[in-house]
Amino acid sequence: MRYVRKITEEQVEHLREVSRRSRNYRERERAKAILLSYKGYNVTVLSDIFEVSRGTITNWLDAWEDRGVFGLKDLPKQLNSNTLSEKPLMYN
Repeated sequence: MRYVRKITEEQVEHLREVSRRSRNYRERERAKAILLSYKGYNVTVLSDIFEVSRGTITNWLDAWEDRGVFGLKDLPKQLNSNTLSEKPLMYN
């Protein structure tokens, strides 16, 4: 089973703050999921609680382990390569 295992008390406090006060709903959800994982909730249960796929939960946990508190943030959106190659419409 996949769980977050190593979290400092300072990180726990930060996650609690984010889960309560962040203006970004997705950040709040990710913080809550990480705290619950740390408490022993598995990916399947978390996916049921947050109504997202198991893959999404795994991505959240991986982002936390890879980037710490920065893993709670949304990554920048990728520009679609099709929109870059299209010419803008010209109006007369």
